[in-house]
Amino acid sequence: MHDRRTADFVRSRGARTFTNLRISTKIVTVALVISSIFAAIAVVGLVSIRNLAAQQEHQYRTNVLALSHMTEARSAVGSQLEAVVSHILSEPGFYRNQYENAIKETDQRLDTNLVALHQVNLARSEMQALESFESLLEMWRTARDTALAASRSGDRQKATTLLLVSSESVARSVKTRADAVLGQLVESVATAARQSMASSKATERFMLLLLVAGALIAVTLALLAARTMSRPLREAVDVLTAVGQGDFRRRLAVRGNDEFGQMGQALNETLVALRDAFAGLRHEAYHDSLTGLANRALIRQILTDALSRPTTSVALLVIDLDGFKEINDTYGHKVGDLLLITVADRLRNGLRSTDDTAARLGGDEFAVLLDGFEDPAGAYEVADRLLASIGEPFTVSGIELRPQASIGIALRREHTDIDDLIHDADVAMYAAKAAGKNNVVRFEHMTAAL
Repeated sequence: MHDRRTADFVRSRGARTFTNLRISTKIVTVALVISSIFAAIAVVGLVSIRNLAAQQEHQYRTNVLALSHMTEARSAVGSQLEAVVSHILSEPGFYRNQYENAIKETDQRLDTNLVALHQVNLARSEMQALESFESLLEMWRTARDTALAASRSGDRQKATTLLLVSSESVARSVKTRADAVLGQLVESVATAARQSMASSKATERFMLLLLVAGALIAVTLALLAARTMSRPLREAVDVLTAVGQGDFRRRLAVRGNDEFGQMGQALNETLVALRDAFAGLRHEAYHDSLTGLANRALIRQILTDALSRPTTSVALLVIDLDGFKEINDTYGHKVGDLLLITVADRLRNGLRSTDDTAARLGGDEFAVLLDGFEDPAGAYEVADRLLASIGEPFTVSGIELRPQASIGIALRREHTDIDDLIHDADVAMYAAKAAGKNNVVRFEHMTAAL
């Protein structure tokens, strides 16, 4: 029993040591062991094995270099996406200059790795895939420069729109092209393995009895080498395929410190950067940048979902600040922005639960969606509470402000769609202003005013 445990420990430790060897070292190790066996048999066998080892080393070095440079190029694209988004969202000054430098640096990294990929002895089909990737990259740079030009000119909305459209298309195309290159590299490894098997069979005829022992050792080492090299490639294809479908949760298992382990680590970091970049873009697309509340697009989406449930009671409150323009004109936009942020916080704190949603529709207009309640009077209670909360005084820069608001309430009616509900709440809000402001009006109670 002790001898068996000792043998298992030695095999386990040997497998871990082999996994951490460099790819070229693994190949040379296999070649040397096989060569030492066949050298005692015939010069022909030794020459065949050396040729086989050289062919394998060439194939693996080519594929590993291509994978390394392609992974670095993907990482540079992800970093550049973040830098461009940050550039557009930042104001002119130090940070924008830093993002400008980051964009130039990632461009240099891309160009360096693309030049290196051209220097690798890629197959024709792999070179065509690389050229297609470069064409897409030039399209991205053109769209990026257009977005940056709009950003520098102050047209941030146009820059953000251009960036969202371009980045989504290019990111999807980059992943598709990267998957194609990786798939071709995996096929190259399989072709090299088939060539190795053919060479082994040709040599087998010269080995006689000793060839049986040599074949067993060669197969064992080849299986171990194939497992440590082909498995990471297959997993990389699976992970990148999932990314192409929008799933950023998959990661490569990093088992060693060889080139494949380094590639896996770099790819995992790239996936994290892409996930964070897309999450940031999505948040910016659906939230108000000043207050952090949901914007008009997100509140419409949530409202559509609520109206799709026929048994759910839904109420929409449209809130417009009274006299906001006068505050802006009197005290400046900085005070006006602080007022909007304060009102947003009070609306957020006044929600009943996470089922309710507060949003900024634009300017000084807000909305609150109440999703689910037993008695319509509950909507009045929430509106009155929010009106009182908004009206509490607060001081900014030594100025005491007492904001007021007009609130319109629209309850879900039979066959009510989203635009009808928003229209009803708007009409009720304007009726509240007409009734003297700082007031709450429900749509059903104002038919005479329509």
